[in-house]
Amino acid sequence: MKPIIKNSSATVATMIIIVFTILSLTANAQKEGKKFSFGFGLEGIKPVGGKDIKEYYNFGGGLSLRFSYKAGPGYATLTGGALGILPKNFDDEDLKAAVLMPIKAGYKYIFLKHLFVQGELGYGRLTIVYEGDDGVEKEPYSGLIYGVTAGGNFGAFEAGIRYEGLGGKNKEYDGKLKLSGIGLRLGFNF
Repeated sequence: MKPIIKNSSATVATMIIIVFTILSLTANAQKEGKKFSFGFGLEGIKPVGGKDIKEYYNFGGGLSLRFSYKAGPGYATLTGGALGILPKNFDDEDLKAAVLMPIKAGYKYIFLKHLFVQGELGYGRLTIVYEGDDGVEKEPYSGLIYGVTAGGNFGAFEAGIRYEGLGGKNKEYDGKLKLSGIGLRLGFNF
């Protein structure tokens, strides 16, 4: 089975083109004076770092929920969600998927009328799901998660390119795992 995404540079270039196309559209910025908002986002991820993850997993997607509170020129944020990451080879019957569940706090800085950068830090849990001797088994790794996003806001719509990383430990097996990935976030704020 040929991968849908052939290389990381093409993925990044495509995401940049999509974001700049969206940014060129005319729309209204978030309402002035609005103190808080709630939103959700559809997110995609392509592992680009962490040898164990990059070698076996191709790409994934999921949903995130975000609460934002107006603080200075931007917003303090609290984000949670889940991302499923699919294996590169579906012929390997043992490997099923990986599930990333983060909870992060951050700050979204609006530096032009529609453009923003956002940094986040928090706790993440990455669970590797595979077929073991006793049926389906789960191997959890948890630890520090961080992310950076650059994008644009247009009224209730948000689009951004993101980088996310996780350094996780498995206490039961005394194992370590790293994940880093690039992705796209399409969000809607209320």
